Amino acid sequence: MLTIEGFKQALRNAQSEIEANKDILTDLDRAIGDGDHGINMSRGFEAVVAILDDDYATLGELSKKVGMTLMSKIGGAAGPLYGSAFVKAAPKFENAIEADFALVKEALAEASSAIKNRGKSEVGQKTMVDVWEPFLSDLQASDNFDAKLDELVKATEDMRATKGRASYFGENSRGTIDPGAMSSSIILKAILKEVE
Repeated sequence: MLTIEGFKQALRNAQSEIEANKDILTDLDRAIGDGDHGINMSRGFEAVVAILDDDYATLGELSKKVGMTLMSKIGGAAGPLYGSAFVKAAPKFENAIEADFALVKEALAEASSAIKNRGKSEVGQKTMVDVWEPFLSDLQASDNFDAKLDELVKATEDMRATKGRASYFGENSRGTIDPGAMSSSIILKAILKEVE
């Protein structure tokens, strides 16, 4: 079950993991982007942690607040993408104060389609969608989430980017993991760890 407290813990864990990987995310983004993904994600999740001491009546209320915070605090493309994800997940959680695996999966599926729609991206374009969509499409409660996510992140390394700033690098975008895919896996791992 994912409780409100558990959701808060997941976000705190995501923040410390993003902080620990800030330089890696920045280096990856420097190779195929504008080099600010780690810094932006760090700033965004610091702001999220700052709102977690407030009281939230439902998971939906918390998810919406997280989304609005990320939209206003993360620069670049990641802000609107991650912000939309949490905002769109909120109505799925609705008034629930705890969510079982099935409901969490439904909420994350909403988040995933929000990212796709906002970024106008598809699987195979070397974006965070390459983690979200395949991961959620066949997600089972018994899955080894970490290994699955690591595999999907690694798979972006050989892709040629055809979307976003990385697409300007053409063939040279191969050989670098997509930074958005990596930050997505950090967030998804943190959330699913609290559901178990």
